Amino acid sequence: MPLPRKLLFRHLPSPTPRGRKLFARILPASKPPIRHRTTPARHALIAVTAVTALTLAILAPVIAPSPGTASAAPARTVVDSTSSKITYTGAWRSTRNAADRGGSVRFQFSTGSASMTFRGTSVAFITRTTKSSGKSTVSIDGKVVATVNGYSPSTEHKKNVFSTTSLSSGTHTIKISRTGKKDARSSGTNSIVDAFVVNATTYPAPAPAPAPAPASSPSVRRYADCPAATTTVRTADELMAAVGRAGPGSVIRMAPGTYRGQVNLHANGTAADPIWVCGPRDAVINVGSIQDNHGIQIKNSSNLVIAGMTVTNSLKGISVIHSTNVTIADTRVDNIGYEGIHLRAFTTGSTVVGNTISNTGARDASYGEGIYIGTSENNWCEQTNCGPDRTDGTLVFGNQISRTGAQPIEVKEGTSDGVIRDNVIDGANAMSNAEEWIKVKGNDWNIDGNQGTNSPLHGFAVNGSVAGWGLRNTFTDNSGAVNASGYAFFIHEKGSKGSSDTVVSCSNSVTRAAEGFSNLACTR
Repeated sequence: MPLPRKLLFRHLPSPTPRGRKLFARILPASKPPIRHRTTPARHALIAVTAVTALTLAILAPVIAPSPGTASAAPARTVVDSTSSKITYTGAWRSTRNAADRGGSVRFQFSTGSASMTFRGTSVAFITRTTKSSGKSTVSIDGKVVATVNGYSPSTEHKKNVFSTTSLSSGTHTIKISRTGKKDARSSGTNSIVDAFVVNATTYPAPAPAPAPAPASSPSVRRYADCPAATTTVRTADELMAAVGRAGPGSVIRMAPGTYRGQVNLHANGTAADPIWVCGPRDAVINVGSIQDNHGIQIKNSSNLVIAGMTVTNSLKGISVIHSTNVTIADTRVDNIGYEGIHLRAFTTGSTVVGNTISNTGARDASYGEGIYIGTSENNWCEQTNCGPDRTDGTLVFGNQISRTGAQPIEVKEGTSDGVIRDNVIDGANAMSNAEEWIKVKGNDWNIDGNQGTNSPLHGFAVNGSVAGWGLRNTFTDNSGAVNASGYAFFIHEKGSKGSSDTVVSCSNSVTRAAEGFSNLACTR
């Protein structure tokens, strides 16, 4: 799903008078003000606040009762989108951003709903609003009480778009349902769930959600984080069998040695208890030839961490297919026929962090990307039922890439909402079938803090040759020396100049590009 451009740690705006006035607009004009209405307790009035322009007022600390009040203030409970307390129907997927509550949201763009049963007198619905979000209905105890608009001209995180404070004491169910309708300005109709907030009457408030990690060090799992092993393996067959038996929290340790043949993995952990496959550098997966097979192929998996080992001498290094929340961390990928690490086929919310990748494209340099995200439009009908390969929400962080046949990092049309940060790229004596260190053809990617040296032509590039793609990408704080005849930043747009809404910040310090800094003016 195309989720629009966002900066990972954007500050939310303060509530405005205009936002506070929106409450009146969603009530029928013929109804008297809410404070004058009375109904039986079991039909307690739901005070709906649609706050398209408001921020998280519901998340402010609960005000203690005034002296002499008999009852204590209710405790606040935040139920994140990943919680088992929320029941999802339909094809919901996850995408990650540190600016969201809990670092991720759930989304869908087909028929479905998200519901939660709770005890309390008030509840709020928290979402991420975007340029491609549609309208959703909010029901309480089976009755539709509001329609909320998920559209905003720029991405806003942790948005409170509905709240009620007048429920009767007891058990209630809130349900969010996608309508398939949208604001005229929106490019899509997706529904997004970030969290529900309940002021409970009986159970205590949980520990607060962790604050977003600093931009320079996102919270990701690494080889150093590998827990104690629950199983140790010594061959490729033992490794595949152990992963096949693994459940949430399993930790499979690869002993030093050579693991012959392609390793096929399928496993499903949980966000709290992923499945780990950890090996030192001298645990080497060696297929035996750059002509055939993958070193590691992961399919239909979730919450799986691959960390530490070496993958070499295979047609493709590591492939992740149709999976969610998979992490490839701190591996050594070297001497590969095609691309080093490839995520595709609706792989979402996944991370490629701290890997060392070199000597890709040894069989065919034109397929030799270091890190490759998504699928070319030319292959959509073969790979993704003729639709875009929405491999969304990928974090590519802190990798070292050199001697690649094609781009060190390429993200294809059809992908959205990714982050490429703090990677170090050396293009010397390589990149015979590429013109830039990083090429972006998807939408709403943030590319920041990367360092490059020695490119054949440009430093960074956006390619908008496919209609509807190559839009709203942002480049900040990148550095390096191109040492070539192109631009530091070259933005190819399908429409008129500036039509892609690409942001090239003046904070970038990429030099020694003969054509200059950028073919678009930088933004301060």
